[in-house]
Amino acid sequence: MLELARAVRNRPITKENVSEIPLSRRDELIDVFKSIVVPTSAGIEFISSVQNMLYQGLLQRNPHIEANRQRINETSELKGAELKTVPWFPTFASGAILEAITGMGKSQILDRYLSLLPTVIEHHGLPECQWAKLKQLVYLKVHMPSDGSRGGFLESAFLALDESLGSNYRQQFKSWTVERKTVMFLHLLSLHRCGLLVVEEAQEKNLAHTAFAREFQTFFLRVLNWGIPTVVLGNPLAFTELRSFSQDADRFSEGGWHTMLPANDPTDDEWVKHWMPGLWKPTLLDEPDVPYSPLPNSNAEPTLDHFIWNRTAGVPRYLCRLRREVQKRALFTQKPINTEMIDLVYRSSKTFDSIRTRIEAMVAKDWKKLQSFSDIPADTFRQLWCRDENNKPMPPDTQRVKAQKPEQLADKPKQNTRSKTNALKTSLPPPLDEDFQKSQIRYLTLAAKQVDA
Repeated sequence: MLELARAVRNRPITKENVSEIPLSRRDELIDVFKSIVVPTSAGIEFISSVQNMLYQGLLQRNPHIEANRQRINETSELKGAELKTVPWFPTFASGAILEAITGMGKSQILDRYLSLLPTVIEHHGLPECQWAKLKQLVYLKVHMPSDGSRGGFLESAFLALDESLGSNYRQQFKSWTVERKTVMFLHLLSLHRCGLLVVEEAQEKNLAHTAFAREFQTFFLRVLNWGIPTVVLGNPLAFTELRSFSQDADRFSEGGWHTMLPANDPTDDEWVKHWMPGLWKPTLLDEPDVPYSPLPNSNAEPTLDHFIWNRTAGVPRYLCRLRREVQKRALFTQKPINTEMIDLVYRSSKTFDSIRTRIEAMVAKDWKKLQSFSDIPADTFRQLWCRDENNKPMPPDTQRVKAQKPEQLADKPKQNTRSKTNALKTSLPPPLDEDFQKSQIRYLTLAAKQVDA
């Protein structure tokens, strides 16, 4: 976990890097904020699962193991067959789901991890492995088609294969039926010893509520059955159909059913210790921001964490966007960043016009207003916010009254109602003046030790 966090983190905007660039040209670096990767605990847990799946996939493709060579020889005899004639094998590879609303950085953290790996490894002739040469495909990434059709997916898949391998498979099998293309695609993944299939952009419109929803589930199960570990990333609404089939859901969650949610409130540990230092602290200016001072009549915003959360709803993309727009304005006006400037940018920037209503609904925890956004699972947030409300700690006296009958109160001595603090919560990261990435890595290490204990 520690090494993985170090590898995945990306902090391109540092004082050392920025100081080498003239102030007049730093506005050209605004979009570099988008490449910052904050290794949160949820993200690292997901990437750790993906890495384990990749290792399993590559092991199952190891050509030095005779059983693996026999399996590929057996499946190669099926190429050109109709999918319905292909038998199901007794074992399945692992599948994993990562669901999150747009803006949570699900694709970013996976892309960052995959960028650390080679896409293709070229092997020379190995007689014992029964090939003259081989281009090994470490992973293949395919985007879901907007029309939700298997034909559209296979078109994208063959294009991805050709781009990675320098092959011409798309043209070679262009006239084949969808059923025969499916079998050939599975064969090619095995032939090139693909260790992992990544499917991105699963949305409700292209996976859950289309005429092909069930067909796609069966298709992905075929990929798992062929021995190729598969990770699907998408909006939570895309997986409503999958959840209704328990056996399929079990197959796809062998590698974990991961969920990324916005920071639930301004005191959330990941917000205070990870996202704010990781995305808000970096600056293109020579001087740091003016120390936080609340706006007049803003008693509900005692800290900068509260102030920024109220204008981003704890969503990383909105946090990054606000920071970029504020930096842009500060560079243009040659003025330091203060509370008034941040609020003005949030209220007036055209980049927030389309999302301001959504942000304010999430800040107010108004799930009914979220229903007007077709790609946000309003019911999920309703349950989350209701659960949080129900789990709010009651004052000690109230807890005792609910736990005991009135006649018991006079008979029993007062008990200490202070609950024991969760061990993980006592292992908070170091103060914010410590280097952020070191702080994050040390926090992950402490958390891991607590879990192992």
